[in-house]
Amino acid sequence: MTLPYGDFSDEDFSKAIAEYKQTKAVGSQGSKVEGRLLEELFLRYPTVYIVSADERDSSKKHGGEPPYVVYVGETNDIRSRTRQHIELDPRTRTDWERLVRFMRNHQDRVCQYIIGDRHFNKSLTLDMENRLMGYMQSVDAVKLVMNRRTNAQDMYYTSDEFDSIFSKAWQTLHEMEPDLFPEEKAILDSALFKASPFRKLTDEQRRAEEAVLHVLESVIIQNPGEGFHSMTESTGPVQIDGDADTQVIVVQGMSGTGKTVLLSHLFYQICARYGIYGNLNGKDDNHSSKARQRSYIIVNQVEQANVYNQMALKLGLQKKRGQCVVGAVQFINRFSKHTNRNGRSTGRAADPMNSVDAKADVVLIDEAHLLLTQGSQSYSGSNQLYDILRRAKVAIVVFDPEQVLRGSQFVDAQESRLLGLTGSEHDKAFSQPMHIREQSRDGQAHEDTFQVSHVRLDQQMRIQADPATCAWLDRMTAKDGVIEPLHPDPWEHPYEIKVFDSPKDLREFIRYKDREQRGEGSLGLCRLLATYDWPYSSKKHPDPLDSSRHWQVVLRQGDSGQWVWAEEGQEGDGEFAMPWNYELYEAQGNSAANHRIAWAELPFTIDEVGSIFTIQGFDLNYAGVIIGPSVTYRNGKIKFEPKFSCNTLATNHRSEPEMNPVDNLRHEFNVLLKRGVHGLGLFAVDPELRNRLAWAVGGFARVQD
Repeated sequence: MTLPYGDFSDEDFSKAIAEYKQTKAVGSQGSKVEGRLLEELFLRYPTVYIVSADERDSSKKHGGEPPYVVYVGETNDIRSRTRQHIELDPRTRTDWERLVRFMRNHQDRVCQYIIGDRHFNKSLTLDMENRLMGYMQSVDAVKLVMNRRTNAQDMYYTSDEFDSIFSKAWQTLHEMEPDLFPEEKAILDSALFKASPFRKLTDEQRRAEEAVLHVLESVIIQNPGEGFHSMTESTGPVQIDGDADTQVIVVQGMSGTGKTVLLSHLFYQICARYGIYGNLNGKDDNHSSKARQRSYIIVNQVEQANVYNQMALKLGLQKKRGQCVVGAVQFINRFSKHTNRNGRSTGRAADPMNSVDAKADVVLIDEAHLLLTQGSQSYSGSNQLYDILRRAKVAIVVFDPEQVLRGSQFVDAQESRLLGLTGSEHDKAFSQPMHIREQSRDGQAHEDTFQVSHVRLDQQMRIQADPATCAWLDRMTAKDGVIEPLHPDPWEHPYEIKVFDSPKDLREFIRYKDREQRGEGSLGLCRLLATYDWPYSSKKHPDPLDSSRHWQVVLRQGDSGQWVWAEEGQEGDGEFAMPWNYELYEAQGNSAANHRIAWAELPFTIDEVGSIFTIQGFDLNYAGVIIGPSVTYRNGKIKFEPKFSCNTLATNHRSEPEMNPVDNLRHEFNVLLKRGVHGLGLFAVDPELRNRLAWAVGGFARVQD
């Protein structure tokens, strides 16, 4: 049922119910529940409601940002709750004050959707509210969700009915207002939903979150008046090393184990419980301490940073990009003195080790395996993780050693041991001090002590396959690189793994799957990927004299019929050529809107080939991976050939003898092969690898398969 906002008298609700009954907006239920019973359903049963304000006119002043502001709630008395929102909430909440003021001037643009069901109870409506918040946060047309808490429920009497009730309600909303309520499958495919803090955690994720919050609460108890605000009732303090500069919680998990969902859930919980703004210890001449915040999330992958920035904006955690979602260098500079030894302003931390100026209360680091462990043009330190830890009271560090991709990210055995990254998968939790001794740029020894706790995620959440199929992928991407026979997936909807003897057949398979997925209302999310074995540069054009040229993935069919690597070429008979990721942006207008959307969600990227840099951390429904010449099969094992890789960031050597570029290429291979939720298509340039893969899955697939 819909109701113009601001109308909450008995007559207003009776009128809305009468109109609702007449249009039968709820389908079969509307035809069965008549008159008084329908009125009881909305006015005497628990209900869930969505308040939406369409600020489309004002959005034109802000570069075409999404128009809708929404609030999701549940109540046992919709009339009383509506009155409270309009008359009382504006006195204590600026967001409600703003919305009610907008309503007074544009009453026809503020609407309330009310959802009722005879099976509603308190737990189910809380679950409904929680999922709706996650859905609304993922809608492109929504710029702000005004809610401040999560409400995911565990088991309850009617929990087995929840999914069906929710989907029917969402479908009705979609029919009423498709711009605000898109197809449910499109929501489920979106990167924003997959990173939503409103998603229900698994038991393993929930235990990990409780362990992190337990450490955090213990820090608060032992550091009263240090900027933290008290949380809810504590389960009791854990032992904290009083000499430690920073409390560090390492969350370790392989690809697809739900690290992103856990991190976003933690960040939202921390921001909601403590608040995000506040004065911090320390100050400098270049940055007001008021511009700093208590909680930050550091994101080290460009595409993921876009997702987190949108999420933080839509949830009101930041007013503009880059306030609480930052890169590593940005965070280090924000909490550093910006003067050199002569007192001159440098504009950045000239010596990050000796320029700490303040500490954030809580810092969460996504994909910490991508942090630099040596200096670069924009970073003058030697270890970004250590420099971040020096600027935080509590740091939550998400790490997967199997996703280190560059020589500049290499983590030596000592650091791995101190972070707890070398334990067995059954050694899930421990706490130990981490003593660091480094030499600063001025030659002085610098010592730090961090107290490290460790939790591990093992459950595979991305790949919807039976354990044997997941294990087959794990063995193939492990150091031994063994390719064994793949037994059929016994699940009702088996995970598809197909091997092709032509890149064109692989492309057709992915395009077919994308059309199939879109026909079911999803975003498609079926894309080609490739190992970084073909030239690419984001800083220069492949041919300055020909603007139509692109950096491409090119394969040519030789006289023997075998497909071989080629540096350049054009699509045609016996030739495969597709542009690398981002190459078609300019032809699509290179709009700001496109850059806000994850690469795989843009429709035109079906005609591009993705790389490790665009797909790491994201899901696809089906991934088609072109395995270039840097990956071969020799003597019964997968072997990597750095000389055939174009990824110099991965193949460059460092002085540490234990650093091996082959590990970086193997990690790239591992990430690419574990993107597909429902299936994986493969084509390998190396004939031996291609034939071995086909043998493992029972032969080459045909396009019509």
